Amino acid sequence: MRFIDASCAIGYRTVNYEIVNHEHFYVQERVKQARDGRELIEELDFCGISQAVISHNAMIDVDPGYGNKLAAEEAAGSGGRLLPSWAIAPPVTEPEYAPTALFPAMQAAGVKLLRAYPARNRYMLGRVAMEPLLGEIASLRIPLYLSPSEGWEPIYQVLQEYPDLTVILTNYGLWSHARLTFPLLRAYPNFYIETGDMQTAGEIREICRLFGPERLLFGSGFPSNAIGGPLAALRGSGISEEAMSAIASRNLLRLLGEVAL
Repeated sequence: MRFIDASCAIGYRTVNYEIVNHEHFYVQERVKQARDGRELIEELDFCGISQAVISHNAMIDVDPGYGNKLAAEEAAGSGGRLLPSWAIAPPVTEPEYAPTALFPAMQAAGVKLLRAYPARNRYMLGRVAMEPLLGEIASLRIPLYLSPSEGWEPIYQVLQEYPDLTVILTNYGLWSHARLTFPLLRAYPNFYIETGDMQTAGEIREICRLFGPERLLFGSGFPSNAIGGPLAALRGSGISEEAMSAIASRNLLRLLGEVAL
């Protein structure tokens, strides 16, 4: 079975890495980090993972554009093992994020996935700040990674404004999130969850039963989680081989194939 990790970060941060705890707040823990793509590929090989979607921590520690550049460079030198994702910022302040500038740059770098860190990069994620970018992202079916570590309200708000937006939820904490995610799964057919923090007993099986396995993407959220934990959670979830294969890689490949760049 082919596994693609839908969300890994590279680049050293502090000695104690910021992760989302059970209550969805940031805490500091010492975890194993990957300085660059080579070190991440070593982790992927150890766990039998063929590819990974990457971000670079410079996207939030330094500047979105600088982190995007580093992510693209690491992916370009990986022989296809690493798939770059880029961070966005408001085009009203940074014209390089206007659709006419951003999308050609994404095509040139082979980027098909985006991320938003509105609190960390100091902007509001909504129509007022992000038009025309978010509307174009939705129409082109470009997946946008969001984390409730910056609040659930922006996620609910942006989906209310852009109900066709493809959103991948990541870095949401280990305790059950059903009361917050199940309404989104029910209301928005393009809302997906990366499984890195989904390690509560029976959680994967329950979402598959209620909403289908096509709404989940295998991922670790490395280095917030070691890759082996989410991998073991999926393999031990008790779902069918067909459903597991869809979550392991097919769902992500389908989303990438739907991007209309």
